[in-house]
Amino acid sequence: MAVIGKIRERGTLLGIIVGGALVLFVVGDFIGNRSGGQERNVGSIAGNEISIQEFSMRVDQQLDLYRQNGTTVDNQLQEQVRNGVWNDLLRQHTLSVEAEEAGFGNTISLQEYDDIRFGNNILPDFRNNQNFMDPQTGQVSKEQLRKYFKYVQENNFALFEMQKRTFVPQRIQAKYNDLVKKSCFVNSAQVQDEWAAKNTRADFQFVAQRLDSEPDSLYAVSDTELRRYYDSHKGERKHRQTASRSFAYVQFKAIPTQEDVENARADMMGLKADFEAAGTASADSALVMAYADTKSAEPTPYAEGTADQVNDSLIIHADTGMVVGPFRDGNAWKLVKVAELAEVKEARVRHILLSTQGKSPEEERAIKVRADSLLAVVKRDRSKFESLVTKFSDDPGSKSTGGVYEWFDEKRMVPEFTKASFEEKPGAITLVKTDYGYHIVEVLEQRTRKERRVLTLDRKIAPVQAMKAAWKTANEFSLNAPDTASFRKAAEEEGLAYTPVEELRPEQRFVPGLQEADEVVRWVNHAEADAKSSEPLTSGDSYVVCSLIGIREPGEPKLNDVREKFTKEVRNEKKADALAAKMKDKSDLQALAQELGATVQNSGNMAFNANTLPGGYSDIKVIGTIFAMDSGATSPPLKGDMAVYVARMNALTPAGEMPEGAEDRKALTDRVRNRANGQVFNALREAANVTDDRSKFY
Repeated sequence: MAVIGKIRERGTLLGIIVGGALVLFVVGDFIGNRSGGQERNVGSIAGNEISIQEFSMRVDQQLDLYRQNGTTVDNQLQEQVRNGVWNDLLRQHTLSVEAEEAGFGNTISLQEYDDIRFGNNILPDFRNNQNFMDPQTGQVSKEQLRKYFKYVQENNFALFEMQKRTFVPQRIQAKYNDLVKKSCFVNSAQVQDEWAAKNTRADFQFVAQRLDSEPDSLYAVSDTELRRYYDSHKGERKHRQTASRSFAYVQFKAIPTQEDVENARADMMGLKADFEAAGTASADSALVMAYADTKSAEPTPYAEGTADQVNDSLIIHADTGMVVGPFRDGNAWKLVKVAELAEVKEARVRHILLSTQGKSPEEERAIKVRADSLLAVVKRDRSKFESLVTKFSDDPGSKSTGGVYEWFDEKRMVPEFTKASFEEKPGAITLVKTDYGYHIVEVLEQRTRKERRVLTLDRKIAPVQAMKAAWKTANEFSLNAPDTASFRKAAEEEGLAYTPVEELRPEQRFVPGLQEADEVVRWVNHAEADAKSSEPLTSGDSYVVCSLIGIREPGEPKLNDVREKFTKEVRNEKKADALAAKMKDKSDLQALAQELGATVQNSGNMAFNANTLPGGYSDIKVIGTIFAMDSGATSPPLKGDMAVYVARMNALTPAGEMPEGAEDRKALTDRVRNRANGQVFNALREAANVTDDRSKFY
């Protein structure tokens, strides 16, 4: 029997724990021993071939855990797990290798292993999981975690071993990343440069003529000019390309026929009898999870007006256990069962928040003193509450309402705030501490309301008959338009939407404009360069016919790969040269602006670290050139990526010496450290010469 079933036999609590926790760790790191010697590989990382057998085994093991947990394994989940396993392998052959060479080894002690499971440094996925929270304290329960891991070890040793292979590398990699972060510092020169960039100011004027203001037709680009530009720029890093394919598709949508609608309704009538006969909450939930498109096993509050007028009235007046429907809602049939009529306690309060987030212990103590003082003030005179909210509260969500939170139930707020709102009587004013800070809470009102909770079984109306007709039309189109030229022509002649896709990367699993595009992606990735148009491929409730346009190899681009892009760049260079010639030797900005039909822009007191010029011109190099000008000087025409400029410097104000105490070394250091982990992993991945051939198999 699956581990979930065993745990449910022994107690609801542990069943909930595993149900929530399995999802967390199966998508985490799963690091195992690789098997070599395989001829078919899904890729290579740092010279290590990743065999299809090894990769598939890891994926299947994780998907099996989802199945044990009752989760439907669809295409989206399979792709999510495949991506997760691939990322695990990337970390194994990069970060784990670096961590071992740095002296962290490849294992941890039993004491440290226990510490990350149920000690003081619990793994984030478990520490933040609501299923492990103590409802009294609102904090993670170490005892529940201990029981959970003990149960797994005693009843599913394979799962226990898998957790170890997951958590140990994860811990070692985290320690390595922490070492990297702590080794990042900024020196005095960097602090000075940062301060100078913020405080060096310039007041200047400029006239800009946009490149796109010139018609493309006036600037023809010859093959010789294009080839010369290509030879000069193809090796630049910014033009290095990843493997990708371009293609076009035509979609043939299927709209349900009346026969499809009636057949779907008949199916729902059969399910209604089962829904009505289900005698327990678990049976109701099982039926929804098995047959509904929207799988929600827990009853949810019913909002009046959700259904049409007739069925809405039936639902809001139905007794517990009654099933309403099937009724049509858009392109779906629905059955709604009234699961329970619950009493929900609600409170209406107002509060003042003094935030302690990011504060030192000394600062927290000072905030507590202020909170006590404010508490005393509002207890003496409640009329001052609203003005104190405006002056002191750090909660932007309630500041505009005088600190008031309108009616909410016991599940909405953090435990400490909930306790103050529901356990105190109306009129009480208390001080509570949460993770956000100190709250001065006044209970304004309390009430109990009836809440109708329902289970909904919905089924989309599948266009079964319509799909047959769509396939026939799509197949005829495919046969009549076998190549790229005839494909586009046929689409235009038949009034069909021709949709080009400029880039589909091997790891990409979605196509703009399509749903459930797995078959399309698979065909594009496997098609030969001279492939004929595809056969009809399913994509949601439609068929798609594709035509391969081009294949781009990784690295230096071929001319055809960048023809359009480079043609535009050559044309922009010619435009810039022509505009610069018009603007040459023009020192009177007003006259120049009038001649060009432009305006003179004023920078105001602009800082050197600005990224754009007034008017939305994102030309950083031009900004740097302007700041290098002397006061009173007028520039020659400055060619940018967006426009050509002539600028006059009115006044440049250097930052000067940085005053004592103005440096913000900590903020700059934190910024560097926060980027460190991602930059290290990206650098290691780039150095590993990664080849990802998964698209050949999936």
